[in-house]
Amino acid sequence: MKRSHKVEIALVAGLALSGCGRSVYDPCAPQTFNEFACQEAVSHNGYYYGGHWYPHTYYGGYSSYYSSYHTYVSGGGRVRTVAPSQWSKPGGASGAVVGAGTTSGSGSVSRGVFGSSSHSSGGS
Repeated sequence: MKRSHKVEIALVAGLALSGCGRSVYDPCAPQTFNEFACQEAVSHNGYYYGGHWYPHTYYGGYSSYYSSYHTYVSGGGRVRTVAPSQWSKPGGASGAVVGAGTTSGSGSVSRGVFGSSSHSSGGS
């Protein structure tokens, strides 16, 4: 019996992504859409998930993924909520978390995925 190379490639890719029973989600996929993480993924040709970098080229720009998400949801599609911390850059305090505000020493709130934020203890 002959097997298609496409089937083998899909099987290998599926096994690679399912390592240790853990799934990798794309922030621009309608089923796991995350506005902030998708914007950054499109801008940086990839995204962080679970502390690992996943390179990916996004075609059509952010607005096409946003539109696909809304079409999916309006058609009754269910969205899996992924914790914002899963989309963050590794490195503890140096990686900002998508969708979560961080307060700077001035009391202002900054948001982002790939940038860093500074925190002040308020004392000298």
